[in-house]
Amino acid sequence: MDIREVRSFITLAEQLHFGRAARLLHLSQPALTKQIHRLEEELGGMLFERSRHGTHLTALGRQFLPGARSLVRECDELVTLIRRAAKGEAGRLRIGFGFHTFELVPRIVVRLQKTLPDVDLSLRDMSTTEQIEALRAERIDLGFVRGPAPGEFDSRPVIEDRLMLVSGQSAGLPVNLELEACRDQSFVLVSQERSPTMHQHVLSLCAKHRFHPRIVQEVPEVTTALALVRAGLGVTLIPQSFGTSRFAGVRFHILKDREARWSVEAAWRKGDSNPVLHRFLELLKRERKR
Repeated sequence: MDIREVRSFITLAEQLHFGRAARLLHLSQPALTKQIHRLEEELGGMLFERSRHGTHLTALGRQFLPGARSLVRECDELVTLIRRAAKGEAGRLRIGFGFHTFELVPRIVVRLQKTLPDVDLSLRDMSTTEQIEALRAERIDLGFVRGPAPGEFDSRPVIEDRLMLVSGQSAGLPVNLELEACRDQSFVLVSQERSPTMHQHVLSLCAKHRFHPRIVQEVPEVTTALALVRAGLGVTLIPQSFGTSRFAGVRFHILKDREARWSVEAAWRKGDSNPVLHRFLELLKRERKR
């Protein structure tokens, strides 16, 4: 069914005059008549009756009119939505992120929603491994992963991060505490299930100093690890990007090891033309320049 013919039907149904309807539609009267005839042939019945008393809707025409108006309205709304989506003003963006971008990503999301309130945004707290799997399965559109991102994705660097040693203030450990001095300490670590890449990084860094950490508790969240360290259970290693000002009762120790560092990258599927994705990436680029 040609939507132009449906529009012509509605205009004629409202005017009940072929000449006036044709002028409003910027058509010749014969062209309008042909459109109405084609529509009637497709529907299998007459929509209008013409007599010396004028043009009138048939019973079939009266039945068709409400649905025709609904069809045109939905078509117009769809066209408007798709045009806005093409400009990145509407649509959907699914984002995965982890410890390292807990502050950065929500900040950009708020800016995007202020300028584009009709964009449907979803955020998922995920490990790097989970994000990469979700990108491959098209469950998310953008991830913030430990670099380097797999070559199958487009990516760009976002932040530099590093592991930071944390002890409880009550433990009385020196401010300049180094990792190699912690071989006899108990460790509270974020679990391998929650963050496989960070867990492995901690083990590798300890191995560099020729010891394996004595892990007394694995936890799902950084805040839980900090709470246990504050309570005196041991020490922990967390991303420096998590920040040092949000948790009292603990002491933060910066590690000088070059191996403690890593990069966090934004990653997305190659060739993804989602306009909202590229609007977000543009905001991310601006944020990095601030």
